[in-house]
Amino acid sequence: MHTQIPPHLMPETAQAPWGLVPDLGLTVAGTASMDELLTLQDLMADHGLTLQPTRMLYDRLYALERLSTAHARGDARLQAVAQDLFDAYQRRGEWIGLVH
Repeated sequence: MHTQIPPHLMPETAQAPWGLVPDLGLTVAGTASMDELLTLQDLMADHGLTLQPTRMLYDRLYALERLSTAHARGDARLQAVAQDLFDAYQRRGEWIGLVH
């Protein structure tokens, strides 16, 4: 199953003078604040968990899995940051909770 990426979310490098480059089968998780992602990375590291902040920008399944893991850890601050990021993805229309 291929996901259609809205043109406004495609990077400029994926656009050719004649239009959009054909679907590459990639999913896009949308842009999140790198400051928020780095905060999440630091908090997760405190709990022995890993996070690749840049991957959170383009890999929808990875973003959902890492946010779920952070939220399930039970630390109130980690849960709050994970929830804030999840909500930010949802507001941007990235619906990372609807991964099939």
